[in-house]
Amino acid sequence: MSTFFTVVLIILCTVTLIYDICCFISWSKAKEKAFISNIWSFGLIIILGVNGFLLNNTVHSVLMVLLAIFLIPFVVICLSPEGLRNAIFANKGITPVQSLSYEYGKGLFGMEKLDLFMNDKKFANGFNLGIKRKKTVKMLADWYGKHGYENPLTK
Repeated sequence: MSTFFTVVLIILCTVTLIYDICCFISWSKAKEKAFISNIWSFGLIIILGVNGFLLNNTVHSVLMVLLAIFLIPFVVICLSPEGLRNAIFANKGITPVQSLSYEYGKGLFGMEKLDLFMNDKKFANGFNLGIKRKKTVKMLADWYGKHGYENPLTK
């Protein structure tokens, strides 16, 4: 069972590392960029990393911590004037801004949140890290469509 778990962790680390490299390539092509994320997603990654430290097996511990580190780009969204930056192999690394819109609202515990829509369907919601940065607010207001409301942060 231990060998099986080791093989699964190695495969997961390899796949996430490849995805990370593809994301970094796409992100580097953006002239302007703003990053947003969700605090709860980072919390889950921290829990995964802490669990890695608690394992008795050194190899499993190292692999779990590496997996937690490699998962960080999975929970970060890169906004650019051209659109959302994705891994380079998915739609040439970009979701065009013409198909995207956004909406600010109130989330859990009254925290302000940002929801993203693609072709009028919600596809990513609950972002609360980086959404009030001046660069992010300006980029959204200048390039992204508003999803049926006025942005309260640009008033």
